[in-house]
Amino acid sequence: MDKKLRTRRDFLKGSAIAVGAAVLTACAPAAAPAGDMAEAGGEMADAEEILIRFAMWDWYANTPGVRWDEWNQTEAFPLFEEANPGTKLEWEPLGSGWPDKILTQMAAGTAPDIISTWSPHIDTWAEKHQLLDLQPLIDADIPNADDIYIGFAWDQMWDPFNNIRMGMLSDLDITSIYYNKTAFEEEGLPLPTIDWTEDEYLVAAETLTIRDDNGDITRWGGQLRPGFWLSYSYHVETHGGEVRDEETRMLCGLGEPEAQEGLEWVRRNMWDTNVFAQNNQMTATGIPNMWTGLLPAEVVAMAERSADQFFALAESITEFEWDIAHIPSGPKDRACMGLPDEWVVYKGVVERGNHDEVWEMMKWLTGDWYQEKIATVSGRIPGLLAMADSWADTLRQTDPRLEQVRLETVVEQLQMGYPRRGPTFRFQQIAEELINPAVDQVFIEGKAPVSIFEDIGPQVTEAQQDALQRATG
Repeated sequence: MDKKLRTRRDFLKGSAIAVGAAVLTACAPAAAPAGDMAEAGGEMADAEEILIRFAMWDWYANTPGVRWDEWNQTEAFPLFEEANPGTKLEWEPLGSGWPDKILTQMAAGTAPDIISTWSPHIDTWAEKHQLLDLQPLIDADIPNADDIYIGFAWDQMWDPFNNIRMGMLSDLDITSIYYNKTAFEEEGLPLPTIDWTEDEYLVAAETLTIRDDNGDITRWGGQLRPGFWLSYSYHVETHGGEVRDEETRMLCGLGEPEAQEGLEWVRRNMWDTNVFAQNNQMTATGIPNMWTGLLPAEVVAMAERSADQFFALAESITEFEWDIAHIPSGPKDRACMGLPDEWVVYKGVVERGNHDEVWEMMKWLTGDWYQEKIATVSGRIPGLLAMADSWADTLRQTDPRLEQVRLETVVEQLQMGYPRRGPTFRFQQIAEELINPAVDQVFIEGKAPVSIFEDIGPQVTEAQQDALQRATG
């Protein structure tokens, strides 16, 4: 066993003590480097098979004709298993309600070994002390990690309160506006520019909204990205407010005037003018995949979406031209979701004894081969900085139909720095328990004014302080 492997095992045993787990009574055989496999093949053939349970979504690739689960199990996994004899990968689908389901499994000791996730779920799992700290392993095996991954995304995987590296970077997700270019031209609207404003965005949405003789909307001007934590919260910031303070992440500012202004901008344009489609209206269309289907069906003329739509839209849009626009700047700031998708390791691998094999897979997932497939198979922005720089050209080589689409918009967003992490709280689950029901009343049901957050804000702050007191004894 080499020095690095001894270091990893010593660390993992120490982690088991720190989290209250039992110290390992037996050590699973370490996976040999790929280059040594021919020599070690005979010994490994007799070794007990090591299982790695890998949990992810089948919809990760919005690529026509490709299911991410099938691609992994038929193409990707066999390559890893061939290079690591004695290791078996098992795909576990993340279905509806997966964040709460996984947390329940973690508490019961039955969670998968490697789990795909994003903020705010990763923050909640770290808050509950269910994740393995990956930083000592990274220090030993990937000492240049700070330089090879997209910086501001990589930084989001550090938990400053528990001082752990929560996960490894899968890809970067940025919200952009996908729009019907032909509709803009037919209405005589100027196309979105790199420096367009929230006011110009609203004018475009109003102009592009079509109503029939009865006043019923047959095409909405746009659809804001659904959800508070990945969408509406950023409008708080563009109007000069904050969901919570940056230093302690415990002081809720949703009741302050600037935050109220941003929240009201969202509510008014979804419920009063209705130029931005409501969630229930989109559900009522019956379109099977609303994430990729609303724009091609011309139900909306603009849609705020993730950086993963490209292959699907190139396939499905045939009746008009489409393009990608920047998120507009608000009165005080410019902001949108810029979050990494991450792979985390459940702390239970320490007791299971497959921790070395799990770490080998984590390195493989974030290495050159798999990261390149994240771009060419799923269309997403790889976490490796070098591949992110060439991402637009890679997509066009993969699908020439994207030649006329301005993929550079997404790269410019990254360069300009306005995509940012979500405003999660130190004790995120506690904040959600208070904020989410109010969000439903205001934005999903349309039954409450945004002033409801004037009462919710102090309650969230008090609950955060109570949680800190409990956590620190």
